Order: sequence, then structure tokens, then C-alpha cells
Amino acid sequence: MRSIFTAIASAVVSTHILVLTALPAAAISADLAKKCREMAIKNHPPEPAGTKAYAQAERDFFSQCVSKNGEMTDKGPQKAQPSGQ
Repeated sequence: MRSIFTAIASAVVSTHILVLTALPAAAISADLAKKCREMAIKNHPPEPAGTKAYAQAERDFFSQCVSKNGEMTDKGPQKAQPSGQ
């Protein structure tokens, strides 16, 4: 009885893996990536070496821009909040 459950579970897992690997990942267009990257850099300009807070803010802005399909309001340069505050 246990071998039947093991075989069924193995078949289900194998099928699940095949289905997930067969689905293409949703890719964004190069134009959208370029537009969002430029906006992220403009809104969160690089700071002196050793300052990492701006990088996370820039990544968050980029992700939000992509999720909104590039329809972001331009707020101008933002100061990143120092980590730990």
C-alpha cells in the first residue's frame, strides 16, 4: 500500500515539475526595463561608497515601476533612509 502512495506522489511531483519548467517566465520588454532603470536612477541617485540604503530604495522603485508598467509619477531625487532608523 505504501509503495502505491509513493508511486502516485512521485508521478504527481514529476508532472508538477514538468509543467512548471515548461511555462515561460514573464519577461519585461527592453524599453520598459530601460525606462524604469532611468527613472530609478533619477529618483535615487547613487551616493558615496559605503552607503547601501539608496541601492535598496532604487531596487524597490524599479520593481514598483515594472509592476505598474512604467506609469510612475516623477518625484525627483529622493534621499534614502539610513538603515537602522
